[in-house]
Amino acid sequence: MAALVGAIVFAFVVAFALLTWIADDQDVIAEARSVALENHAWQGRRDLLATTLEDYAAWGAAYANLHVRVDIDWAYAQANLGDTVFNRLGFTHVFVVGPSGETRYALVDGALSSSTVEDTFGPSVADLIARARQAAGTNTTVTTPGLLTIGGDPAIVSAAAISTGADWTVTPIPGPASVMLFAERMAPARLKALGSRYFVDNLRVARDAVDAAAAPAVHLAFENGAPLTLRWDPERPGRRLVETVLPLVLCAGAAMAMLLALFARDSRRASGLIRASERRLQAAYRDVERKAMHDATTGLPNRLMLDRHMDERLQDPTSRLALLFLDLDRFKPVNDAHGHAAGDEVLQQVAERLRRSLPEGDLVARVGGDEFVVVAGGLDQEGVERLCRRLIATVAAPIRHAFGEVRLGLSIGVAMPQPECDAGELMRHADLALYRAKEAGRGTYRFFASEMNDKILGRRKLEAELWRGLEQREFVLDFQPRYDARSMRVRRAEALLRWRHPTRGLVGPSEFVPLAEETGLIVPLGEWVMRAACAAAVRWPDIGVSVNVSAVQMRDDGLSAVVADALLRSGLEPSRLEIEITESVLIEDADRARAVMLELKALGVRLAMDDFGTGYSSLGYLRSFPFDAIKIDRRFVADLAPRGEARAIVQAILGLGRALGLTVTAEGVETPEQLMLLRVDSCDEVQGFYLARPLAEPDLLDLLDAAQTPEPRSASARTAG
Repeated sequence: MAALVGAIVFAFVVAFALLTWIADDQDVIAEARSVALENHAWQGRRDLLATTLEDYAAWGAAYANLHVRVDIDWAYAQANLGDTVFNRLGFTHVFVVGPSGETRYALVDGALSSSTVEDTFGPSVADLIARARQAAGTNTTVTTPGLLTIGGDPAIVSAAAISTGADWTVTPIPGPASVMLFAERMAPARLKALGSRYFVDNLRVARDAVDAAAAPAVHLAFENGAPLTLRWDPERPGRRLVETVLPLVLCAGAAMAMLLALFARDSRRASGLIRASERRLQAAYRDVERKAMHDATTGLPNRLMLDRHMDERLQDPTSRLALLFLDLDRFKPVNDAHGHAAGDEVLQQVAERLRRSLPEGDLVARVGGDEFVVVAGGLDQEGVERLCRRLIATVAAPIRHAFGEVRLGLSIGVAMPQPECDAGELMRHADLALYRAKEAGRGTYRFFASEMNDKILGRRKLEAELWRGLEQREFVLDFQPRYDARSMRVRRAEALLRWRHPTRGLVGPSEFVPLAEETGLIVPLGEWVMRAACAAAVRWPDIGVSVNVSAVQMRDDGLSAVVADALLRSGLEPSRLEIEITESVLIEDADRARAVMLELKALGVRLAMDDFGTGYSSLGYLRSFPFDAIKIDRRFVADLAPRGEARAIVQAILGLGRALGLTVTAEGVETPEQLMLLRVDSCDEVQGFYLARPLAEPDLLDLLDAAQTPEPRSASARTAG
């Protein structure tokens, strides 16, 4: 009996010891896994912060609106870098630090703030900003997210120099870069919520020294404050096991069989808890990895995952690979008209259509606002062309959203790998091909060819020559007289820009104005034209001068100031200056165009609508905008005959002008018959090669001295000219 009791006691002691050991072991495992979960949660936020910052900082529009100049309306009101960074991504602080170290733009909890980076992080943030500038232009453009404190709370902070990214339309300017900083302040509630998402209970900053010395814990070192310790309450499956089993063991010590049965049952329960915890850990890790590698709006892979995918695919030199760079046409008006919510909905539908259009194994990623990249394999050139046509047709189908229906287009640039061509070079080739597709009229595709590089280099050379030409005063003005149709006396002259290139000779505006408009050079060039035209007109005997203004100049805030300065410098009467505006300018942004035109009218100048009759709503614009004159498009004048549609249109425009009290000018008069018909129909002013070609100013003055009466040239002379 004693032996039996001893055996039972011994068995009880062994069982109790075994239970205690297992419980402690499970607690240790659970604690280690909770540490891994906490590290994954923390690292997930750091990766998301760095990835998001890289997308925002390497963005041509951000470079233009936060570095070249600071446009708060573009950044905040238009939500390009506004409250969505806080509301959707959870980043509490956004700063833009200028080249001189001044805080240019600040958001705190999604709202505009007057705080500076130094006020928020202290002087140690200067080192982070310096590292970001040093990283500019390298493969690692975003600094490794660091740890700083904000008001005693830990914060993840990262910085990156603002650049144009892959945007060829924005020209970098010399000098130090502006730096963009993103930060997430881990206040107690946010820290606790972060832990809850990853099954880390009551994640917190240690309350005191005793709490900091306990386990599990993670010790954090900060660049601007004392170290902090993160603590949380780990799961204790082993402790729960002991609390559950021990009373039963004590009560049933004599019933070893029952004790063993209960122990086996609870051991299985503990194993189930461990397996469940492991499954949750794996699921949480997969979720963190997915969020770091996918676009939040569309769910598509992002640039990070695209880069990894490309590196893997390019390692196999035998695989046939095609990279398609996609850009949505007409997407910006959706955001402008309906807001970013509608834009996001449209992007989600486009992403789903693209995903369904690709075979399994191919990848589509979102790499920018309305830019996507497709990596397709196993296709020859004909197969790639079929894929491009399918994608264009898929996107072109009507898209219905909460605010109505929209129709988008798709332009595609295609690049195929060449020997020694890495992922970055392949992306650049596809981007160049995309640019050519857009040049071709959008809604189409183009394959990369080596001459595209030559064309880009040529464009850059021409841009540099344009800047040099402006500095070296190589531009000149010719003036084409405009005649009173009744008296045939010169009433005014239109200023026409020419470029006296040192090696190419006289270059017409069609060869350089489009590039000047794309690069923004048209603004300083337009200022020179305005001043030169006004200065010349002062020397003329009581005739006016007409100057064309481009859409880019109309969008510039300083146009009215430029005109006022030109009038003041020259002493020209404002009524002698006429500014010609095309209808396309009004269509782009009617409200802004009206405001600028009212500013110009307040100066006393005349406003004329150029190329009247080529747009969609000319009558509505004439009634809504303060025009003084209209110019009949030369295409109607070219077809003018005694009978026919062209004359009926011209007569209708003349009648409309008289009804609205506007001066009507016909341009492109090249035959005596056209002149005769326009005079018969009571046109106010006429202009064209039949009357006079564009003249240098001395020749114009000679013409004015010769009684202002033109000598219409013979047909042979006109042909020779």
